[in-house]
Amino acid sequence: MFRRHRAGDYAPPSQNEDDDDDDDDHSFEDTENLHDDDDEDDVGARPPYRWILMGPERSGTGLHVDPIGTHAWVTLIEGCKRWILFPPDTPPQAIGLRTEVDTGQQIPSVVWFDQWWCSGKILEYYQQRQDEETLRYVEFLQRPGETIYVPAGWPHLVLNLERSVAVTQNYATEYPSFSSFWKAVESEGTPRQVANLHMLLQKHRPDLL
Repeated sequence: MFRRHRAGDYAPPSQNEDDDDDDDDHSFEDTENLHDDDDEDDVGARPPYRWILMGPERSGTGLHVDPIGTHAWVTLIEGCKRWILFPPDTPPQAIGLRTEVDTGQQIPSVVWFDQWWCSGKILEYYQQRQDEETLRYVEFLQRPGETIYVPAGWPHLVLNLERSVAVTQNYATEYPSFSSFWKAVESEGTPRQVANLHMLLQKHRPDLL
């Protein structure tokens, strides 16, 4: 009876819709406290913003830019992750970043490393342009206990070198550009989310509007 009762209280969390490929981390949404209980004006329109990430060796997250102009932090609990980040002005076609025009489907990270990074395809793109453009990127390994900061607008991907467990959260700030963030909100957010955020900004940070 106790087991049935507890199972009824805690329904299995839903899997992130973006995790369609076997290569992806299994990301589970934390749906608790989606709004501020101390603020009656917050009607719970906040989009999903924090997750637990779990994946086996050779899984990961394909090259992408975090949505709605948000920043992110990722803390690794177990395993080892290989990261690559590119500056926001990097040409998408140079690094295999698929946009909405290309259906937005991510290239699985293990495939990307093989077909784009290790094959020299990216270096070839820049060599053809000589000094017009320069390849810039940040690459590192993340180990347990370390927290990674991902700036807004930076394309990035992650490959799990070992079975990995991590926690992550996306968040918005007025830096580096509130106008860019607001444009992303209007273009990517739902009408309810846009209206709710505008109402809260009018109340708490009217100086940003």
